[in-house]
Amino acid sequence: MPEEQQTSADNEQDIIQIFRELKEKIERITQEKMNLEKKLHDITEHLKEVQAKEIELRDMIAEFANKEAELNSQRISLEKKLNEINQKLEKLTKVQKELKEIWG
Repeated sequence: MPEEQQTSADNEQDIIQIFRELKEKIERITQEKMNLEKKLHDITEHLKEVQAKEIELRDMIAEFANKEAELNSQRISLEKKLNEINQKLEKLTKVQKELKEIWG
C-alpha cells in the first residue's frame, strides 16, 4: 500500500475515532441533561408541595388566631359579668349584715 493511501486510511480512522468519542460525549452530556431535568422537575414538585403546606399552615394559624381572639373576648365578657356578680354579692352581704344588726 502506498504511503499516501496509508496516511489517508489513518486519517479516516482518526476521524472515525474522533466522531465516536464525540458521539459518546454527546450521549453522556444528553444523559446528564436528562438527569438534571428530572431532578429539577422533582425539586419543583417538592417545592410546590412545600408551598401548599405552608399556605395550609398559614390558614390554620389565622384560624387559631381568630379563635384565640374570640375566646379572649368571651373571657373579658365573663370577667365583667363575674365582677358584676361579685359586686352584687358584696351589696347583698352588706345588706344582710345591716339587717342582722337591725333585727339582731
